[in-house]
Amino acid sequence: INQAKSRNIPAIEGIALYKESLRGVVFSPDGLLKLVAHENTHEIIGVHIVGTDACEIIHYGMELVRAKRTLSDVIEATYSAVTFHELYQIAARACLDQEGARLRRRAAGAAWAASQQELRADELA
Repeated sequence: INQAKSRNIPAIEGIALYKESLRGVVFSPDGLLKLVAHENTHEIIGVHIVGTDACEIIHYGMELVRAKRTLSDVIEATYSAVTFHELYQIAARACLDQEGARLRRRAAGAAWAASQQELRADELA
């Protein structure tokens, strides 16, 4: 987003934590996907991914940018269950609802932390 703003492009961003997706909860909760979009047109202008299988899902993000897709295009798409591609939809929604996204990320983090405490307690028992 800093790069867009340095070029006087009005931009918004949305972040999706891996632990907000079904695949993240089941397989690998550490990571995130960030979409950067034009603030007025909602055209996706950037994608950042850090985490497991980032190299497997960045290609979809590259195609979204190349094809000048919008946040609405991503939100309205159907994604297969138990894939990290769901993160694109979560991040697109986060671009449009920053406060709601923060609350969802906080809840996902709390739920994950609680599940980890339960696992540790079971291991000690």
